[in-house]
Formats: sequence, structure tokens, C-alpha cells
Amino acid sequence: MEFERRDYFKEPFTTDELRSLVSEIGMTPTELLSKRSKAYKDLGLSDREVSDDELIELIPDNPTLIRRPILVKDGQAVVGFNKDKIEALIGA
Repeated sequence: MEFERRDYFKEPFTTDELRSLVSEIGMTPTELLSKRSKAYKDLGLSDREVSDDELIELIPDNPTLIRRPILVKDGQAVVGFNKDKIEALIGA
């Protein structure tokens, strides 16, 4: 199976790429969040309401905010490691 791999610590998403990604996969930036990340805690995101636009602005400078991996195929996505969902997405 052919795929594109991106290390978004070395090549962070731009705000435009994030907007395009969430639009393509039908998710919100909040659904991409790693609520266990240090950045999530350090930024106090659990203690306040954060808009999608604010998250889009925060993520490029704080890539640990994104759950990994993100797999996208034909507009469908799996965010975070879930073996069953990943296998269903890739047709394994």
C-alpha cells in the first residue's frame, strides 16, 4: 500500500493545512487534541473554552497537541492509535 508519511514535529502543519485537514475529514480541531499532552496542560486548555480558530493557531507551535497517528484515506480518518479502526480504514 502506498502512503505519505509526515513527521509533524519536523514539518509542522500550517494553519491553512490544518483547516484543510479538518474540513477533509469532517472533524473539529478539538477532536484532534491530545488531552494528555504536556502542551495541553501547560496552555491551560482544560480550564477554559477554546475556539476552533484558537486551536488552529496553537497547533503549529505545539504539535504535541495533536493525537497521533492521523491516518486519512478517501476522506475518512482515524485519529490516535486504534488497531481495529486502522485496519478497517486500510482494509487489512
